[in-house]
Amino acid sequence: MAAEKSLPPGDREMSLSEHLRELRNRLIIVIAVTLLLMLAIFPFAAGLVDAVLAHAVPSYVKISTYAPMEMFKARVTMCFIGAIAIGFPLLVYEAFRFAAPGLYPHEKRFLYLVFPFSLLLFIAGGLIAYFVTLPLFFAIVLGQGADVATPALSVGETFSIVTNFVAGLGLVFQVPLIIVLAIKMGLVKRETLTRGRLAVYGLLFGVAMFFSPDPTLFSQLIVLAVLAVLFELSMLLTRFI
Repeated sequence: MAAEKSLPPGDREMSLSEHLRELRNRLIIVIAVTLLLMLAIFPFAAGLVDAVLAHAVPSYVKISTYAPMEMFKARVTMCFIGAIAIGFPLLVYEAFRFAAPGLYPHEKRFLYLVFPFSLLLFIAGGLIAYFVTLPLFFAIVLGQGADVATPALSVGETFSIVTNFVAGLGLVFQVPLIIVLAIKMGLVKRETLTRGRLAVYGLLFGVAMFFSPDPTLFSQLIVLAVLAVLFELSMLLTRFI
């Protein structure tokens, strides 16, 4: 009886096999929809890859393929990214429906509050990477000596750099949310972070170095400046929540 009373409202005891069966069924739905979306996007993938590279890479740079499957892999990657972006609501729905029976009402409210902020921060980081950091990175790195020799890049490696920058900076933008959660959960005190601002900035710069590899340090400084602003905003936010 005590075990039943400790269960969240609407939850019931399920065996491990029942949990695995439900997880399998939901994964099948997500994977099937993702594959269908990838097939639908594939005819347009080459144009999308070209548009992405045309925006990120200066016009004087020659984009080439150096392996038989290179362009195909880039198209498949673009299809997967597009399928995840379009099917993301379904992915979130299936994940929530799987976890919801085991969550208490206050835990559900917590997810309702945190998830939209996390998603917005990820999108903001990706947009800054795509529209600011990447063009600046390629312009500075490839601009050195461009008047002597024409730069030539691999489609596969260049597209991989673009996706890593966008995804990496999106993850970096989760740092302020992590700080707020750590303070609210009592893992660290706000006063400790306030007194140790220099150490925090050093840590943020290390994060920027890891997710934005750039020998010129320009992209890291951009990321650091954005993270510093987000850190200060998160510190301000924790005063009122």
